[in-house]
Amino acid sequence: MKMKKILKPAAVLAAAAFIVGASGCSDTSWSMKTNTSTLSNGNWIYYTYTSLNSALSKAEEESGESIDLKEKNSADIKVEGKSLIDWVNEDATKSCVAQLTIEKLVKDKKVVYSENDLKSISSNYEYYYNMGQAFYEKLGVSKETFSNVEARTQFLSDALFKKLYNEGGEKAVSDDELKKYFMENYTDYYFISYALTNADSEGEEQSIDDETKDTVKANFAKYAKMINEEGADTEKIEEQYKTDFKVESVTPTKNVNKLDNAGFSEDLTNAIKELDEKKATVKEIDNTMYLIYKGSISEDAEKISDDSSAEDSISRINILYGMKNDEFKEFLEAEQAKLKYEKNDNCISKYSVQRTIDIVKSE
Repeated sequence: MKMKKILKPAAVLAAAAFIVGASGCSDTSWSMKTNTSTLSNGNWIYYTYTSLNSALSKAEEESGESIDLKEKNSADIKVEGKSLIDWVNEDATKSCVAQLTIEKLVKDKKVVYSENDLKSISSNYEYYYNMGQAFYEKLGVSKETFSNVEARTQFLSDALFKKLYNEGGEKAVSDDELKKYFMENYTDYYFISYALTNADSEGEEQSIDDETKDTVKANFAKYAKMINEEGADTEKIEEQYKTDFKVESVTPTKNVNKLDNAGFSEDLTNAIKELDEKKATVKEIDNTMYLIYKGSISEDAEKISDDSSAEDSISRINILYGMKNDEFKEFLEAEQAKLKYEKNDNCISKYSVQRTIDIVKSE
């Protein structure tokens, strides 16, 4: 059974150096703790499960083969040169340390957050828990533990980030700094496209006929002229497209984002980069005709706001994440490396990685 992946800030899952403090107690209700926070046995169990999924994915990438735990001896599986169990143990420990570090920093930095907001976010994860509830209960992971890992840690990480980098924080970024970064790194892009191939009756891709291609090219050239010479906006272009191609809707691609992170082909990315602001062009790339338009990033900079409900606003916090997330990750890694914590060996032994593997194999 594969766990549904939930997005987390990369910083929360950053690798951590760790200091193991052996515990001599027989209480197995907790797995790791600091002087401010304690993780339950369920936290450890859940992290062994998520780490096991990560380990198997890495092993499959390294071997180029699909791995089924029911058919393969786990002792024969290697991950980054380590045994499967050793790798999962280390990774699960790192995840625990990452969570404990966030908890400690939130208290040390006196981060203020809304318990109601946290409760609301946590409730959204009940759906994912309920999807695999029987398995999670067999594993020993409660709904509260699932929410604690998937919702609370991310929520507190976000709250800590804002505390550090928003106005008044010890690493605060001014509006001028943020706007400068935005204008140097973000692009306002828009395009509509038309595929110059289609599938034949046997599913093979074939080029469209020359007459259709010429019509597409002529229409796209007309749209570029409407923008460049007549000042038409993109809404008018879309209406003209629907008329010309006799369709009810058109789905453009548009965003204000870091272009290199958009996932476009190199040729399409370069075509957007080379285009002057507030201009349109037509490009044929990878058997697709594109009408590309680039907006004004300086005009966009005036729309940056903390008020996400404002019309046409551009989220300040999203830009701040783009600007400072790598630095935040490094900060957390340094804090994780020096975190003092105690690890309950009795709990870790009772709820071992092998136990998790056996339960997964039994499904």
